[in-house]
Amino acid sequence: MVSLARNILQIGFGNFGPTHLAAWRALGLADGLHVVDPGDGARQRCRDLGLPADRVGGEVAAFLEQADLVVVLAPTDRHFEVCEPLLKASKHLFIEKPMTATLAEAEGLAALCGDQTVQVGFYFRAHPLAQRVKREVDSGALGELRYVSARFHGFKRARGDSGVVGNDAVHFIDQANWMMSGLPVAVDAVTRDHFGRGYDDLALIRLFYPSGAIANIEVGCIQPGRWNDNIVPGSTQTKEFVVAGSEGAAEIDYQTSELRLHRVRHELIDGLWRPNNRGVELPHEAIVEPFEVVAGEFAAFLDAVDGKAPVLAGVEECGVGMARVMDAIHRSAKQEKRIAL
Repeated sequence: MVSLARNILQIGFGNFGPTHLAAWRALGLADGLHVVDPGDGARQRCRDLGLPADRVGGEVAAFLEQADLVVVLAPTDRHFEVCEPLLKASKHLFIEKPMTATLAEAEGLAALCGDQTVQVGFYFRAHPLAQRVKREVDSGALGELRYVSARFHGFKRARGDSGVVGNDAVHFIDQANWMMSGLPVAVDAVTRDHFGRGYDDLALIRLFYPSGAIANIEVGCIQPGRWNDNIVPGSTQTKEFVVAGSEGAAEIDYQTSELRLHRVRHELIDGLWRPNNRGVELPHEAIVEPFEVVAGEFAAFLDAVDGKAPVLAGVEECGVGMARVMDAIHRSAKQEKRIAL
């Protein structure tokens, strides 16, 4: 629990809003939370979940002056217009992923950043299973990284404000970049808009890194998911992430909170490359709830604001850098060719 009281302004309270509220409560900071949302239904959900009516409103100006920090959960296509005045007011910002809808907007917000803390909300960087795998990678336990495979799909609603690249793939693109400690040098992608919404509902993405490692990411809302989604009722999801290196591999199933660490390397024996399998570790058993991960994101943000730790997901890599990758993905899909960054 975080002991220092804060005045927090949260802009937006969508489907994930109850999870964010539970995270603030887990940190002991909900008493300082104020929520702004233009939707009558969203504001009523806040009140139904126990937020006092005088801390819920429809206008940012009503709560901005006293806010120590601001959390932006508005739709992505509104991030720039919402964040621009907040940055000019020198507010510390937590901006839900992706930071902006376009590369130009990301560069525009980055240019406005001063001494304040700005963190992009990449959920899986705060997930204990991903953090364990990152420690394995950084320690060299998996050897030289060679391949990432990720699947994020299931039968679920097709959002009206974004496609699966911006809503889902972005998570595992960031996680691949995080494991690789940098951005790809090229991408190629295939996307489809089967529903005619103007947004992709299927995407197959490959990322090429300077080391020669490759990431292969599949996302969509037209393929089956293995499990009932733990965030959106009535949806199914598969959320699997694999990273493979010269000394082993790690498999994460985020829906079941399972992690498998394979200690294996190939050795040349009698003219054939054979796997020397030294065993499989299952180091995690407890189910990780979404609000716990979000609480970890918020705690990291607060530590960065207080100067106790670096920003978990900063503007240059996770805002502008990610926008460059996303822009290249969309151009690759449109032009049907590999795009260099």
